[in-house]
Parts: sequence; structure tokens; C-alpha cells
Amino acid sequence: MIESKNDTSRNLEKALQALKQAQQRVANEKKKQNEKKRKAENHHKYIMGGIIVKYFPDCYSYDEGELNRILSVALQTKECQQIISKIKSESRETTPPQSTLTNAENESEGGTE
Repeated sequence: MIESKNDTSRNLEKALQALKQAQQRVANEKKKQNEKKRKAENHHKYIMGGIIVKYFPDCYSYDEGELNRILSVALQTKECQQIISKIKSESRETTPPQSTLTNAENESEGGTE
């Protein structure tokens, strides 16, 4: 009877330890996913900043509010709206079916760098 309780106690301890290990693996995986997301977002910000500097070298002489005003007005001009529409229509013509796009996005998120 005592051995039975000891076995049960050991099994319970092993199960609790396995649970803790599983929780740690989940936490580590979440951390990895957050890191990948943060890396992708930072890369995108870096690229976008580079584009702004390329076409608007004086951008560093303005603060964020001023840049927001400049870009919002520039993006609303007729010429800019025409270019945006043209690019959107071109991308629709060359965009693969949704399932293929989703697979490509998943591969890029899970790919090695």
C-alpha cells in the first residue's frame, strides 16, 4: 500500500515535471515567434525609412509631425493617387492565387535567415 502511494507520488512528480517542461517549450516557441515578428517589422521599418531618405534626402531636418503633414499631402495629390492605382492594378495582374500567396508568406515567416 505504501509502495503504491510512493509510485503514485513519483508518477505525479514526473507528470508535473513534464507539464513544466511542456509549458517552457510553449513559452520558448512564443518567444521565437515574437522575435521573428519583431525582426520582420524592424526590417520593414528600415526599408521604408531608406525609401523616404532616397527620395526625400532633407527628411532628417523635419520632425515626425512635419513629415506626417508632408507625406499625407503628397500622397493625396492626383499624380500620386494615379500612380498608386496603377501599381495596385499591376500587382493584381501578377498576384498569384490566394492559397499560393499564403504558402509563400508562411514560408518567408518560417524561413531561415
